[in-house]
Amino acid sequence: MSEVVLVTRLRTLNKGNQALSVAWVDMTRRAFPDAPLRVLERRPRHLLQYTLRQVASERDPVAAFDRIAEQLARSAPGAQFRLSPPATTKIMLDEQIQPAVRFVALRQRLNLRGQLARLGRYAAEYQARLAAYQRAQLVILNPAGEFYPREPAAAFYHLLDAHVAQKLGRPVAIMNHTMDITDPTLRKIIPAVYRTLKLVGFRDDKSVRAFEAMGGDPKNVLVTPDLALTCDVLPAQAHRAKTVGVAINVPEATAGRYLDGWRRALRELQAAGFTVVLVSNEVPADQPFYDELQQGLGVRAEGAGLDHDRYGALLGSFDVVVTSRMHTGVLAMIGGAPVVPVEGSSFKITGLFQELGVPGAPVILPKGGGWPTQVAKAAAEASAHREQVVREMSGRIAGVRDRIVADLVPRLRGAAA
Repeated sequence: MSEVVLVTRLRTLNKGNQALSVAWVDMTRRAFPDAPLRVLERRPRHLLQYTLRQVASERDPVAAFDRIAEQLARSAPGAQFRLSPPATTKIMLDEQIQPAVRFVALRQRLNLRGQLARLGRYAAEYQARLAAYQRAQLVILNPAGEFYPREPAAAFYHLLDAHVAQKLGRPVAIMNHTMDITDPTLRKIIPAVYRTLKLVGFRDDKSVRAFEAMGGDPKNVLVTPDLALTCDVLPAQAHRAKTVGVAINVPEATAGRYLDGWRRALRELQAAGFTVVLVSNEVPADQPFYDELQQGLGVRAEGAGLDHDRYGALLGSFDVVVTSRMHTGVLAMIGGAPVVPVEGSSFKITGLFQELGVPGAPVILPKGGGWPTQVAKAAAEASAHREQVVREMSGRIAGVRDRIVADLVPRLRGAAA
């Protein structure tokens, strides 16, 4: 039981997830410099044979969830199982992965991979995962931004994965995530599972309050700002005056029905004298709408294919970055550009800026008819005071990095002890 197991994204279409996984690899090595590190992919396919709907239909969903975890844990092959997962810590960006943005409800009903899982298609790789858990002195799970209202199935699989590791007697930490769950079944399961975790890490105090509202006990909770703030990017490219990078979370704007608001915001930015360049840390999800904008507004898009460190260097070259994607905001601030944040369907961007200690309420809510004008005004203000804004934010990020390391390293070591 010498290994530390980190469950995170190994292969991702999202530069933000890449940055976060790289940061978690570095942080885990910092906390456990002498322990072998094994990194496993999130949401194992073998678990897809179970569904949140299946558990929700039971008279006691928490007991049903627990029985599934118990059954899975009993199938563990032992720590000496030979078919171990490959020991890689390289986090790959692959923007050829297609995001699940169409026909989500139909795919969930069909659950074709779940049928393959029931037939044993993924059993061998899951056995290797269980063996890795059995060898671990600590299992750290990084669910990133996947505890949110729009797609609760992701949180269900993270919880089941963690609970199985608990059933195997391993100390488990679910770390550095936003808690914004509305699903009634998950709101029953989460407090029960989290009560027995060694460590729970939230990104912001808003998540703690949301957790307590569903009956959660905060005694094992640690709040640290998003860990991607600790990653490094390459030096910024040459500064482009009056050029604004704009990152739109298209799936969230589509669900919230405010894509037209973004069209107005881009026109307002152009009217204010800015050259608009579209960017994204999740290109495949945003590209179809970006194609429309390039044809209709004469803007262009940049940044496809760039790893997170080069993407941060690109963002740092802009006069200002306007974003409703949290990790584009994080990488832009690290890269040295002022950020105008626009909230999405959750409160995670607001929570980020509150944890950074930014006074007032800088995050724009995409509600009502006036928010596109707010975006253009905030961009013009940030551009006019760019040097001061960058200097102040750099100082805040440096302080937050020190705080994250000082708070997180001893708590992770304590969880493994």
